Amino acid sequence: MITKETLVEEILQESDVITYFIQNRVSPFSCAGPFPQSLGKLLAIKNVNDPEAFIAGLNDFLAKRHLENL
Repeated sequence: MITKETLVEEILQESDVITYFIQNRVSPFSCAGPFPQSLGKLLAIKNVNDPEAFIAGLNDFLAKRHLENL
């Protein structure tokens, strides 16, 4: 399960996760590559209004992708 403490670099190892970020207008990248800090820090920098909802949606997205690949 992804939390606000999860490193963005770890999240990006999941298949198709970039789709969720782009659909929600949050780029998980910095100019040097994957954002090198926690998801919570990224969402704060990007001024995401409801970080908890973003994270819950991301976990749901990944759960559905996992079920589709079984």
